[in-house]
Amino acid sequence: MTSAQDIAGWMVDRIRTEGRLSQEQAVQEIPETFGTEWVRTLENGHTAISKEVLAEFRKAHGGTVQWDRDRRFWSVKG
Repeated sequence: MTSAQDIAGWMVDRIRTEGRLSQEQAVQEIPETFGTEWVRTLENGHTAISKEVLAEFRKAHGGTVQWDRDRRFWSVKG
C-alpha cells in the first residue's frame, strides 16, 4: 500500500534526477501513479497535492529543495 512518505520520496527523486518538478506535473502524475486519494480539489476547483504528502515532502527533502512561486515548480537548492 502506498504511503505519503512513498509519494514524497518519489517527488524528491524526480527533482534530484530531472532538476525540477512542476506542481502541475506532480498533480497530474500522483493520481495516475499512486491513486486519487493523494490529491484534493480546492474551493476554486483546482487540484492540489494532499496536505499529508506535502508535509512528508518537506521532511523528505530536508531543506535541499526550493519552491519557485512564480513559475510553480520545485528544484534542487543551490
